[in-house]
Amino acid sequence: MVRRLPVSSITLVALGLLWAGAAVAQQRPATPPAAPAAPAPAAAAPERTVSQYGDWSLTCIQATGQPRRCEVGLQLQDQQRRLGAAVAIGRLSRETPMRLVVVVPPNVRVSAPLRLVLDADTSLAFAACTNNGCVAELEMRDDVLVRRLRARAAENPGRLEWKDAGGNDVALPLPVRGFAAAMDALGREPG
Repeated sequence: MVRRLPVSSITLVALGLLWAGAAVAQQRPATPPAAPAAPAPAAAAPERTVSQYGDWSLTCIQATGQPRRCEVGLQLQDQQRRLGAAVAIGRLSRETPMRLVVVVPPNVRVSAPLRLVLDADTSLAFAACTNNGCVAELEMRDDVLVRRLRARAAENPGRLEWKDAGGNDVALPLPVRGFAAAMDALGREPG
């Protein structure tokens, strides 16, 4: 059984970069403290909202002076309760196409694409890998994939498949419960 967790960041690409940054920070040797500097003005923390729709969530972030950015997504754990994959669908602005972004653990054979298995398979090429995860993405110029996800019955999940570095098949169910409602909520967002 796969345990579902709400998405915890505005973009999974940023999640991948945060994982990478955390790993780099842990590897840096400690440096002696510098002389105290004048305190910097406190920057306002971005406002973050999360709304849950079944297994999917709508996450929005509004930073001061920046447009509100929203995405629909979920995180999946494998049977050992480790992060198995994080999935997000969103766009940077109304003028740009939707993107599907999936982050999986780093033990990946990047020569084989990640596959989203629904009624038909969709391949996502791996765009980048760090020690903490690999990012696969797909620009969605039409809404065929979204329509296929919306049309699936909750008791008939899709599947994410990829090969690990040893060539072994890895698969996780991709639940669709709440996907349509989350996408409807995303469509009502102004940004």
